[in-house]
Amino acid sequence: MMTLAELQTQFKTLRQKTRDGDIFQSLGEAMAENIRGLSPQPVTDVSLPTDGDLALTRMQSYSQLLETKAQDGEHAAALDVEPIADDTLALVVAQLANPLPKYRDTGAFFFLSDVIQNQLMTEAQMRWVMSYLTTDEQLFDHIFEGNNAAIYRRSFSVLVISLLLFTHRTKTPFLSEAQLDHVIDQVALYAALERDARGFIGTNGWAHAFTHIGNAVNEILLMPNLMRADKLFVLASMLSGYRELQQPLVMGETNRIVAVALQSAKTHEVYQDYVLLTLKLWRKDLVTRQPPESEGRWHQLYNRTRFFQTILLQERPTVPDAIFKYVSETKDYLT
Repeated sequence: MMTLAELQTQFKTLRQKTRDGDIFQSLGEAMAENIRGLSPQPVTDVSLPTDGDLALTRMQSYSQLLETKAQDGEHAAALDVEPIADDTLALVVAQLANPLPKYRDTGAFFFLSDVIQNQLMTEAQMRWVMSYLTTDEQLFDHIFEGNNAAIYRRSFSVLVISLLLFTHRTKTPFLSEAQLDHVIDQVALYAALERDARGFIGTNGWAHAFTHIGNAVNEILLMPNLMRADKLFVLASMLSGYRELQQPLVMGETNRIVAVALQSAKTHEVYQDYVLLTLKLWRKDLVTRQPPESEGRWHQLYNRTRFFQTILLQERPTVPDAIFKYVSETKDYLT
């Protein structure tokens, strides 16, 4: 089984080959060769954040200050609100890994969403958060193991990454070319490697990693100055991860991934050709592989069926003609 470092090297090589025009039709298969043999490892103890109550207190104090500014009306400009303190920011970001939703979801994520959207973080702070969330320790924590509590750290890291990418694209381009390059490498590999398909988990709330993957990939695909080869590589990584998944996606994740794939297919013929090629590859799998004999393989089959069905349920103008025609002709083979 490949190590994370070996997979990173392989995917960077594939990205460069995509840039050089040396690989297109076989890109999906090349990715599959690297990730198909990754069987789940035994679950080990996950290190979870502490100081959740302290983080909530800090978030509430800062939020109250913002509310005071908003209520001050015409005098709001006179109320000087400093960007969030670095130590508070670090405390809050750590709570993205907390299994309890009051600290993670309605706590840290809601708070970070507010301060990012209202530009209450400095560019240096946004760079720090992006750098932290794209570390191996955050984005790939326990990723080779069976379902475990590290899913919250991984999933909510990529969700906040998508918010920061949106800010970089639409408001403040705070990332250097090299930094964005690293983000693309990490997000692409994460999209290909994630195998925990859980949506809403008991009293812990949303994990929803594949919806969050769709959000981050979509932001990369919308980057105006990014070369098509890099966008194609990230799109291929997302679809490769979906292809290999052997857990059911039943809480709207397929809708998000299909929407991202079709939106890219409408923007340029190269993405349309690749999405169509991927669908044909999935059809070929049915012919060349043995019939499903395990729960995981059946989930794999029905995830693909949902993908095809979701395409057919889209508003007709959103689906390129070639893709709609192929899916319409092929759908019965996947049921």
